[in-house]
Amino acid sequence: MKVRVTIREEIKEGTGPTSIKIPIKEQETIDTLLIKLSRRNPELVESILDPRTGNIKEEFNVHLNGRSIRKIKGLHTRLKDKDEITIQVSKN
Repeated sequence: MKVRVTIREEIKEGTGPTSIKIPIKEQETIDTLLIKLSRRNPELVESILDPRTGNIKEEFNVHLNGRSIRKIKGLHTRLKDKDEITIQVSKN
């Protein structure tokens, strides 16, 4: 099983490829996906996570199949095969 992670251009600079496929296991969540992503790209994950709370910083959005994970279960949102995750700067 794999998911596609797309990093929007406004935060891509110096973070590697724009879109990557990452293998997942059944019942994996966004937080475990970010751990895997940090092994490839620690600067990206450090920039979007608040070091005090461990949550995604307000100035960033993470979407699962076009829907904000904040409106689902946040970092505990479960993933399934072929899900698409987008990381971008918040438009607010």
